Amino acid sequence: MSAIHETKVHGRKNFPYIIYGGKLPEWLSGFPLHWHDEMEIIYVLSGSMIVGIQSEEFRLSAGETALVQPQFIHSIKQDGENSAVYFNILFRLSMLDSGDICTDKYLYPIYKGERVIPKYLKKDDTLSISISPYIKRLAEIAKSKVEDHELLIKSYLLVIMHYLCGSAQPESSDHQHTRELYDKLKKALDHIRSNYSEEISVGMAAALCNFSASHFSKMFRQLTGISFTKYLINYRLESAAKKLRDDSAVISDTAFSCGFNNLSYFTRAFKEKYGMTPHEFKRNHTSSK
Repeated sequence: MSAIHETKVHGRKNFPYIIYGGKLPEWLSGFPLHWHDEMEIIYVLSGSMIVGIQSEEFRLSAGETALVQPQFIHSIKQDGENSAVYFNILFRLSMLDSGDICTDKYLYPIYKGERVIPKYLKKDDTLSISISPYIKRLAEIAKSKVEDHELLIKSYLLVIMHYLCGSAQPESSDHQHTRELYDKLKKALDHIRSNYSEEISVGMAAALCNFSASHFSKMFRQLTGISFTKYLINYRLESAAKKLRDDSAVISDTAFSCGFNNLSYFTRAFKEKYGMTPHEFKRNHTSSK
């Protein structure tokens, strides 16, 4: 994943549904801010992790769930030194569209953000108790790797959406204002995804959002919790870490291709973020294969 608009279809084009498994930090240290058109359900099997959704952050432990509506900016990161095993379910609401009243009454308002579902469910929440059996059944289907389960998968998703839509609340004016700000912010985030190897200034990003540099900087920190510069550096470092997992990657080339013109600074910033130098990171990754 790259906020930042993920444009790839998760799953098959004619059945846009998939489950991914994840381990923090064994497989990755996290996903930076991103957004996509799919609905996403994140379920923690063990340990704990941090999930950010729009301007809120939630600490998820085993048995807890995060719910991400389509087009909501979100992120995943490690909870301090804690590890986590989790899976996330992604699907497009369009796959549940049967052309009847359900689309306009239930699915479309969720997709547009006009109705808002809970973002975080504790293990013993009433809504969690209602939907978690179906989430687990979807995971069991994925684990079995048996084909021809499309109707069963779709039926479970419909039951889950039944409960989620029943808990949805009309979007408040404050929430609508925040969503509109995020829509503007996405322009800057998409620019980073496409041009992170090049020089990107605050002023350049602000102009994309039609804001002054000072207002943009304040808004960016308010919506993401970090400064624009810090976000850009983090995104470049995460991109570098991903590239260094390739055995053929050369550290200096990786640094330059990710927007770092000073190798010493890249090494210091990388160690500050990952607790090890790029050389150590690459060696650990290679030895784990």
